[in-house]
Amino acid sequence: MGLPRSSPQSRGLTTTLTDQQITKISLFREGKRISREQFWVDGAGAIYFQLRYGKQPLELEKGKSTLKAVGTGNAAWDDLVEQLEQIKTLAVAGGLDDALSSCASAVKANFRARDKKAGKN
Repeated sequence: MGLPRSSPQSRGLTTTLTDQQITKISLFREGKRISREQFWVDGAGAIYFQLRYGKQPLELEKGKSTLKAVGTGNAAWDDLVEQLEQIKTLAVAGGLDDALSSCASAVKANFRARDKKAGKN
């Protein structure tokens, strides 16, 4: 028995949140101030983006939840946006169902543990 398949609602949420991050990338590129971004630029100028479902890393492969943009400057930002568009397409097609189910289970387990610690049933 494996993990339950992801629901269309989880897929939709993933695409909506990815769209929000793409918008934040655009705003950042325009020099606007943003918050709650999932990307960062290291000292060498490489751009990274951590895929998440809630606060849980969304692993495309075991131990791999971060995208790295290829190129430098604007080309790197364009590459990152293209990768995110591919992630959205993959999510809608059901290609992330196992990863989404795993993350959803982890989020639920965190809530159960928190409730148990607080004395709730």
